[in-house]
Amino acid sequence: MIAKFVLPLLTALLFSVAAFSQDVAAKADALLTAYQKMDKFQGTVLIAKGGKIIFEKGYGEANRTTHQMNGPQTEFRIGSVSKSFTAIVVMKLQEEGLLTIKDPVKKYIADYPKGDSILLENLLSHTSGIKSLSGMKEYYDKWIGEPATLPLTVSRFKNEPLRFSPGDKYEYSNSNYILLSYIAELATGKSFTNLLQQYIIKPLNLQQTGLDENNRASKQKATGYQATPEADYALARFNDMSVMSGAGSMYSTARDLYQLDRALYGNKLLNNASKQQLFTPRKNNYALGWEVDSTLGRLSISHAGSIDGYLANLVRFPEQDVCIVFLSNYFESKGPQISKALAAIVFNEPYEMPKLRKFISLPTSQLQRYAGRYQLENGPTIHVFVEDDKLKGRLEQQAPFLLLPESETQFYVKAVDSEVVFSKNSEGQMEMKMQQGKKAMVFKRAAEK
Repeated sequence: MIAKFVLPLLTALLFSVAAFSQDVAAKADALLTAYQKMDKFQGTVLIAKGGKIIFEKGYGEANRTTHQMNGPQTEFRIGSVSKSFTAIVVMKLQEEGLLTIKDPVKKYIADYPKGDSILLENLLSHTSGIKSLSGMKEYYDKWIGEPATLPLTVSRFKNEPLRFSPGDKYEYSNSNYILLSYIAELATGKSFTNLLQQYIIKPLNLQQTGLDENNRASKQKATGYQATPEADYALARFNDMSVMSGAGSMYSTARDLYQLDRALYGNKLLNNASKQQLFTPRKNNYALGWEVDSTLGRLSISHAGSIDGYLANLVRFPEQDVCIVFLSNYFESKGPQISKALAAIVFNEPYEMPKLRKFISLPTSQLQRYAGRYQLENGPTIHVFVEDDKLKGRLEQQAPFLLLPESETQFYVKAVDSEVVFSKNSEGQMEMKMQQGKKAMVFKRAAEK
């Protein structure tokens, strides 16, 4: 008799779960397809709920030369999502008694300036005051493309003055996690690559995750792209992968990152005490290698990453057992907007579809009407000019950008996702209104010198 009632309820429940999964998949696919058509996304997305993958799909090309397509097994550089792995390694070392997060840096590097007042916990939570390597002029001018060892990289920021007293403030700094990688090596006598293998990669059987190398051979590797004034998909700037280490040098796949999510629910990876420390925010909603915040009114534990040519985001909603993995090999992808919209889809919350744009051709004579110098009151100047029958702009000494016509007066700047409208004011002076999100700026055409 009981079975007579249970079976229909079970059938209805299974139907409801299937319908939910299909609805999420259809909406996610429509959203991602729209962004792809706008040249604002290529990559792979995975969505899981309750321990089951309900959506995973690749968009665009992993390699635009060989035309290999993106998919669930495509390997992307994950930038600062590497920090989440590094924090887990440090917690494992603490569980084994090889260090504690209350240790001062001086315990491992005796001559580190202020090393007695900077704790490993400060490094993990970005409250150390150490200047970020990537905030130093030499980084982009030179170091980003040069091979380096951890001791060499640490020496480049080691003697920089602290930006504040350790523990007083939060300031995101790649130097913190470079230093953690080095300290982990000093505490164990093992390379950071081996530590990742020992504590995360092998226990979780992650087949496509690790510290990347410049010439790593893999048929699944995605090539990174970025937009330039000359091409929508140009090869991204070279980054030597020996520089950032545990701060941003890892690669992974959507499937492997999902396996990391699953492992954080049990004790396979970390014990409960370690996870309590790992996910407790210190300042600015930043815990230890993870951001702990509220997204759409729900507890979220996440980390985003960016490195030339790649964007990544791993978002966990532990109370609903939801995981969203966003990986892209196109630097102009709208990572934060897409990730938030995907979460809204899962939770049946409102979200915006991207505006599909249609561009037209205008004669050169029409484009020439808008050429000139445009000045923002008490602000910068944009030089607008025609080159190769295209309207372009240049903000002071920066690289030029294209203004793509949508009508005779309205243009779109893809590089910064801005709308530009040319019109004459009441005094007959040509103006250029630039709208970026909710922010609007009016530039007035200045008289030619």
